[in-house]
Formats: sequence, C-alpha cells, structure tokens
Amino acid sequence: MEKMRKVQFFLLIESMIFTMAAFDVVANEASRTLLLFSALLLVIWYFLGRKVNSVLLVSSLSLLFSVFVLNPFFIIGIMLLVVYMLINFFSRYEKRNQYTHIVFSDYSLQVQKEKNRWFGNHDHSQDRFGFEDINIVRLFGNDVVDLDKTVLVGRDNIVVIRKTFGRTKIIVPIDVEVALSATSIYGRVSFLGESYWDLRNESIAVNSSDYQESHKRVKVVTNNILGDVEVVRV
Repeated sequence: MEKMRKVQFFLLIESMIFTMAAFDVVANEASRTLLLFSALLLVIWYFLGRKVNSVLLVSSLSLLFSVFVLNPFFIIGIMLLVVYMLINFFSRYEKRNQYTHIVFSDYSLQVQKEKNRWFGNHDHSQDRFGFEDINIVRLFGNDVVDLDKTVLVGRDNIVVIRKTFGRTKIIVPIDVEVALSATSIYGRVSFLGESYWDLRNESIAVNSSDYQESHKRVKVVTNNILGDVEVVRV
C-alpha cells in the first residue's frame, strides 16, 4: 500500500509538471506556431497515404520534438522520471540480492524473445503447429496478423496490438470465433464484414455470435491513436 501511494504521488507530480509544460508551450507564440505547423504536416501525411518514410512525417515529428525538448518544464519532468527509474531499479536490485535462489538441475525454462519493430509495415503469421499469444508494441506502421494456418485450441488465445498510428488487419479462419476490444482517438473499426464503427476517442467491444460457447476462439485487443482496425474471415 505504501509503495502504491509513492507511485501515485510521483504520477501526480509528473502530471503537474507536464501540464505546466503544455500550458507553457501554448502560451509561447513561437512554440504554438511550431506545434500547429507540426499538426498540419501530420494531417497532410495521414491523408496522403501514411508512408512511414515520408518527409512530412519526419518533419512533423522533428518539429514536435523541438517544441518540447527546449521546454524547461518538459526537461524537468524527464529528469525526474529518469531519477525515479534509477532509484526504483537499484532498490529492486538490492532486495533481489537479499534472497537465496534455488535452481533445480532437472528444470529448465523455455524462453522466447522477439525484437519489436517500431516502424514500417509488418505481417505477423504463425505456422500450423499451434498458436502463441501475440503482443505487439509499435510506433508507426501497418500490421497484418494472419491466423489462417494456425491451430487454435483452448480458450486463452490472445492478440494484443498497441501503437500510435497505422492500420491493423486481423485474419481469422472461418471456424474460429473472435472477440474484439478496440480503443482509438480517431479511427474506424470493421468487424467480419458485418458492420463498422467510427471511433472518436472511444472504445468498443464486440464478438461473434458463438464466441462464449466456442472452444476455438481468439480475443483481439487493439489500442491506437490514429488508424483503422479490420477483422476478417477467410
């Protein structure tokens, strides 16, 4: 409980500092002009095809970075965040050294690491031998998750996709039931070709008719700022 209160207090301080940074940016005429120009370039980039390597996107992000990196409140907030992370890391390291670790020779962990691709378009497909949960964290780019040749068994099949900008397409087999939970600031959700919804800082949850009873099912969770989400069957 005490640790949770410390975290809440730190988050309160950080939110106050970054709020002051936002007000300072808006109050400054030069920063406000750069911010509006950055937003304009981002809108133009979005409607011209959303290419990741676009000059418009790079220019918009560069302007946005320059607006905040020169703000004193933003710098203070980042420095406090770094200090907090270092303190938290060393405190956990000291606690870990206080315990004795017992390792059994006949027990081995199966570890699988995969590097996240923050930019660009990416197709995520799995082989026919079995499903493994998908957890994707991205900045920009379009994603296609193809489960057509994947064997789905059991009830805990999950796909999680979190990113800022880009389209997302989920392909599921005809005999698999699916549930979708999507959150977006600005985007459109299309579900199994039956209907679509425009999200404006909203969340939506929808599932196929036999999802609750089916033993072959997958749950899809998406979070993005700008981008469309589509779930289709093949």
